[in-house]
Amino acid sequence: MNRSGFRYWKALLSHALVVLVVVGTTQAQPAAAQNDGSAPDKQETALHYSLYWENFKNQNYRDAMPDLRWILDRAPGFPRDKDQNFDRAVTAYEALAEAAASPEEKRALLDSALVMFDRAVPTLRGVGAEIDEFEWTRNKGRFIQKHLQDLDDRKEEAIGAYRKAYQIDPMRIDAYYLDVMLSDSYTKGDIGGVLDFLRELDEKRGDQEEVQNLVKKYFTVIPPDEQIAFLEKQLAADPENLEIIKQLFDLYEKEKYRDKMMEMAPRLLQMDPTPEILRLLTRMYIEDGEVDKAAELFVQLESTPNADIKAEDYYNMGIAQQGLGKYSSAREYFRKALQVNPNFNRANQAIADLYATVVSECGVQDRKDKAVFWLVADAYQRAGNAAGAARYRSVFPSAEVIFFFNEWTEGASTSVSYTCRGLTISGTTIIRKSN
Repeated sequence: MNRSGFRYWKALLSHALVVLVVVGTTQAQPAAAQNDGSAPDKQETALHYSLYWENFKNQNYRDAMPDLRWILDRAPGFPRDKDQNFDRAVTAYEALAEAAASPEEKRALLDSALVMFDRAVPTLRGVGAEIDEFEWTRNKGRFIQKHLQDLDDRKEEAIGAYRKAYQIDPMRIDAYYLDVMLSDSYTKGDIGGVLDFLRELDEKRGDQEEVQNLVKKYFTVIPPDEQIAFLEKQLAADPENLEIIKQLFDLYEKEKYRDKMMEMAPRLLQMDPTPEILRLLTRMYIEDGEVDKAAELFVQLESTPNADIKAEDYYNMGIAQQGLGKYSSAREYFRKALQVNPNFNRANQAIADLYATVVSECGVQDRKDKAVFWLVADAYQRAGNAAGAARYRSVFPSAEVIFFFNEWTEGASTSVSYTCRGLTISGTTIIRKSN
């Protein structure tokens, strides 16, 4: 046979094969309308799969759809019991929607894609195929969000899909979708819902930086009074909830609701007497003049296992002891504060003020007792309080008094001791006259 004859027969054979494929396709496709529940023939299934796949991979989505729909109706998990057929259906409907000739057609095709999201999980589970419910649920929300301009009326479904995905696996869903859910609740004015969700996230994923960032973000925009009102309502329903109590206590402190803090203090001390809480309340009791309660809290703090007693703790106990009239004990605690931190100058100032208080209460019985004012001025000088030291120069012993006592020489040093209310103020100082 010559070459031209061979080419003729080859072309004829190719044409015949094409005709056979077209005829076979035409004959196979009507079966989609005859789905009577019986198991499809394997050869017929393979044929429909092959026909749709060839069109799909060549992006002939419209031509692929009849055979793809047949597969979804009759053999949705073919060939490997996975979800690729539903996934390709979504891709095809989305691509056809983008090429649609009218908004109405586009919307219909996008709705058809969403039907695939709804059908995929129950259908594939029904035939024992493998499918990730979390992924399909979340991706439905993503699909709606992606096409929100055309699916605006289905926005709530997107939020609902994200919420359902979170319920399926709260650890897996990305922080972006958590933010979308929080933003939706906040926009609707559901402050309680936002706070509930934030608390839940903090419990489940509080160790994740992105979740902590969300907590900070929404607590920044929610007015403190609304947070307080919500938390107070929650606490009324669950009076022993320590986390709510601590949150409320922090908010009361931040918003300077002192009365409410003090009202809650006993309950918090009973449930969670941390060093931080003990320190805070000690200071507050001192500020309120309830020095006996402050002293009790310091004793509790000191007995707390592994508590690191700070300079400020000793200082506060000194203030409490002074308020109780225990002046010697007060100075002891101020000195302990300086032992812990030599730069804790408030303790130096407190000692100077303590000396001034004692001398003021007891006064000076004779001219020689005025020597104690040198020690008071020295104490203020150690505290860096030059003004305080200067105030006492006017009550120093006069030149006449200094002259009267033979052992005193201006500019020389001398030892002074003065006792009042159990406190002895003593030390070596420089003899100087009053102004």
